[in-house]
Amino acid sequence: MKHSFLFGHLLVVRQFYKDWASDANFIQTFGYYISKHWAQFFPEERSCPPVVYVDVWPIATPMAFSLEAYVSNQIELGRSLPKSPMQGEFLRPISNGKDLNCMHGEEWRMWRSRLNPAFSKSNIRSWVPCVVEEVESFVAVLQGLAVENGGWGPVFQLEKVSGDLACDITGRIVVNEQFRSLSSRPAPFARLYRRQLEEMEITMNIFKLIWRATPLFKWHVARRRHTLFDELRPLIFASMDSTTEQPCTVAQSALKQDAVTTIKPQLLSCPVDADLIEQVCCQLMIFFFGGEDAVSIVIPWMVNRSAANSECLDKIRVEHDAVLGPDPSLGLDKIRESPHLLDSLPYSHAVIKETLRLNPATITIREGQPDFTLEIKGSDKRWPTDGFDLFDSSITIHRDEKNFSRPLEFLPERYLVSEGHELHPPKNTWRGFQLGPRQCIGQELATVLLKLVLISVVRTFDAELAWADWDTEQERKGMKSHPVCVDGDRMYTTGRATSHPKDGAPAHVRTRC
Repeated sequence: MKHSFLFGHLLVVRQFYKDWASDANFIQTFGYYISKHWAQFFPEERSCPPVVYVDVWPIATPMAFSLEAYVSNQIELGRSLPKSPMQGEFLRPISNGKDLNCMHGEEWRMWRSRLNPAFSKSNIRSWVPCVVEEVESFVAVLQGLAVENGGWGPVFQLEKVSGDLACDITGRIVVNEQFRSLSSRPAPFARLYRRQLEEMEITMNIFKLIWRATPLFKWHVARRRHTLFDELRPLIFASMDSTTEQPCTVAQSALKQDAVTTIKPQLLSCPVDADLIEQVCCQLMIFFFGGEDAVSIVIPWMVNRSAANSECLDKIRVEHDAVLGPDPSLGLDKIRESPHLLDSLPYSHAVIKETLRLNPATITIREGQPDFTLEIKGSDKRWPTDGFDLFDSSITIHRDEKNFSRPLEFLPERYLVSEGHELHPPKNTWRGFQLGPRQCIGQELATVLLKLVLISVVRTFDAELAWADWDTEQERKGMKSHPVCVDGDRMYTTGRATSHPKDGAPAHVRTRC
């Protein structure tokens, strides 16, 4: 792209915010923006380049966005590249950058092998009754927001309620503790964790960057992180000392390398030192973050996409009636008694996958290396990565008609048709949980949770985003509403680093007759 000696590509970044939205999520959507407007920035090219290099120094390390699946697969499925130091810096407030997401090499392999048993399909299924209990609290919140006469209830931020649900479910599986985030009196850890999230961002604001580099800011962040760990440590020991037979918690899996899904408390009597507990705290924090970060945006998008597709809603309801019986109030009870029924909901699973295709919750960021170059089709040169953070633009790949037929349509059927059908996507193009050995460790838990949300919500409530109600509520509070649309939709991805729905996804619900 056109490069300025003084500003690099910061003028292009400014153009992105001007064209897209001032609060748009740059990391998640810049690649897609370029794919739609490539002729503006590459007037001499005949097509959009497969990799776009962006010089944002000194604000951040130069970036390279992969816009093609075959390029991204070289990054994710080929050589094991280290994660970008940007991620460690971003996660410092909660894990000091010493978590599974930031590690690489032998250290990563050791912790991944320790933690895998807790996230196995069999162990997650053992947790389903506890997960159902937390989902019931979520349903109770929605019922309190639905008026009795069948009309639409008051507007609320669906992201906040979804994030509370994710935090509570993560607490059960990580340390078998009820955090009650969905109640009026959440546990101290849940309150502290939410406040610490406010310290986390990837910013291009020069004044914020200067402040974040000061010793005072770093001391402030470290002090609150230590406070979080002080709240978490006794929960870890309580989980280890539990006398009740239960599935394996993530804490148990982290502290016992040969942990199994039915681990007994007496097997955990080996002493652990303070340094190990500190390491475990760092690991556990990434699961609280990852669970909330993904679920809190996927649920709003799933509601939004389903509400806009009445045929899709009808198919979900028919599937749930066939598998769980016609009474919606008994659906969660049936799953609690027979978790294997979750495997009998292929259309619901396809709805989740299609939501993640159109609106992926995560993005892979790797650190380029001097000896790692990209092989580009039609080019006799290998493209460099050294000195760049490498971004897999999942949303661009997911909305490319070469990979997905009718890419802008919401079509869950594409995951149910056989190979060879025009809707069937090519191998290694869907990357809802990323690809390769570092794909999301918690994808089984996320899928179970999202299925349970569909089971508990779709047949009981009508739910939709409520922008008009939101604007009215903001004006009532004395705040001027400035409606902004991206691609003609008020719902778009914002966030200072990770994905968030615009304005927290304002929604309302009503009880179905």
